[in-house]
Order: sequence, then C-alpha cells, then structure tokens
Amino acid sequence: MEIYSTLEQIGNRPAVVLAIGSFDGLHQGHRKILEKVREEADRRGVKSMIITFVPTPREVFSGQKEIALMKPEEKTDAIAAMDIDIVCMKHFDREFAKIGPDEFLKRLLTYLDLKAIVAGPDHSIGNKERGGIEYLREAGIKHDFDLIVVPKAQFKGNEISSQLVRKTLKSGHIDDVVAMLGYHFRISGTVIPGMKRGRTLGFPTLNIKPDLVSCMIPAYGVYYVSVRLDGKDIPAICNIGVRPTFKEEGLSMEVHVFDVDLDHQYGKSVEIRFIHYIREERKFENKEALIEQIKNDIEKCKTY
Repeated sequence: MEIYSTLEQIGNRPAVVLAIGSFDGLHQGHRKILEKVREEADRRGVKSMIITFVPTPREVFSGQKEIALMKPEEKTDAIAAMDIDIVCMKHFDREFAKIGPDEFLKRLLTYLDLKAIVAGPDHSIGNKERGGIEYLREAGIKHDFDLIVVPKAQFKGNEISSQLVRKTLKSGHIDDVVAMLGYHFRISGTVIPGMKRGRTLGFPTLNIKPDLVSCMIPAYGVYYVSVRLDGKDIPAICNIGVRPTFKEEGLSMEVHVFDVDLDHQYGKSVEIRFIHYIREERKFENKEALIEQIKNDIEKCKTY
C-alpha cells in the first residue's frame, strides 16, 4: 500500500475510486465502505484510495486528546489489511477545516483522476457540511465521476457509528463493542512499577500505563483480556479503575496473566485486547473478600 500525507505527493494523477473520512475505529460501517471501494476499483481496473485525517476532526474540535478509538498507525495497518492501494493520511487542523467543498473538490480533481466516490448517506466534504450527498451527486454529473452511497451498518436496531462505539465502550459492554468493530478493542501501553499489592494477594499483576493520548479507556471494571507481550498472546484478567478497597487515587490498569509468572517486565510495551466484561469495579470489606472475588473472576474468565 502506498502511504502519503498530502495529495501533492502522489503524482501521476492516478485513476481512483475514493472514500474520504475519519474512519475512527474502522468499525463495521467503515468496513462496508472500504470493501465497496476495493470492489469498485477492481471492477474498473483502477486504484482503490482512502483519504483519512490525523488527528480526527473530533479530536481537533473537542480538544480531547484521548478521544480516538485507534492510533494513526493502527488505522493505517487496518486499511492495508483490507487491500486498499493508496491512503492519504491528511493532517487535520482548524485551518484545513475552513476549506469549502468547491475548493476541496478542485484539489481532488487536480491530483486524482476521480472515477467514483464511495460514501455513507450522511457524508459531506468541506466546511459547515455544505458539500453533502446532493452536492457530490451534482458534482459527479458535472465532472464525470460516480457517487456510490453505501447504507449505514446496523447493530441491535441502531446505526453503527464511532460515537456509538465510544458510548458502548464507556458502558463496559465489550461484547457489543467487538460486534460493532469486527475485532477486539485494544489498548497499548507500557509496564510500570506498581505497589506490588497483587503479589501479596497471591495474584501478581502487570501495571500498565496506557497511551491515553491515542485511545479511549473502557468503563471501570474487570475484563477477560488477551495480553500481547514479546510477540505472544497470553490469556489474562484486567482490572480498570481506582482500587476503592485500598482508597487509592488515580486510574489503575492491572493485568494478571493465568498460570505464568511475568515478573520484572518494566518498560516493555504491551497490547491489551478486551474480550469479555466480567463485572463492575466495587469496594470490598476486607482483603479476604477481595481475594475470594478475584478467584471467582478468574474462573469466569477461564470458563468463558
């Protein structure tokens, strides 16, 4: 796959079928669009192409740096895995957001031999959403490219969107998140020293400092997860929260792997893949009650 940061870098004005969007999380709705792009490009004998944005418009306008569902490199890898030929990872800022639909379309036609645009029913280009579907349809007639509208993907009666995925993630319903994404939601981070309290309880943990700049954090609670460490995927249990039993402050993400001693992993990069939600985080009366609950949680994970 060819990767560019601007249209000007592409050169040779390739013939393309194109989709444009944030594609944050690359959920099932996004995948339908990318699959259509690839299908149409193959049918026409031209290149499949995606223009996406870094950071996402939502990040720029909300000011929340942890709002993205995946890191830029994860998005690029996911797009490449769908056999797209060209991706332009366009830098997005408030200045770029001021560009109107006519100017944006002019840039596309200058650097691309545009054969078709694939879009969702609510897609638009340019500032203030003036370049909606009707604008694109009329522009296609004028400039000789097709507009292909792909219906929204549905889940449990709702249209799948990045916003719905975020909302569901914050509710802890990981199974639904996985269904909407089409893959396991994951968080990358670094192993850091902790209080070593898990070891005293009989359940040593890896304390993870998540990359809050790049991704959302699921609801506080206990999860069945898979941990990728040193190229291996290891089944584990993860607790996200504030450890109310011990009255500590600050977000904690602790992972206990099953039947493996992973001591002294400080500084190593890990990836946590969330598979199933076990229970919410809660305060226990004493250490013994907590230990008993952890045992039950681990059994649930192993049964699942």
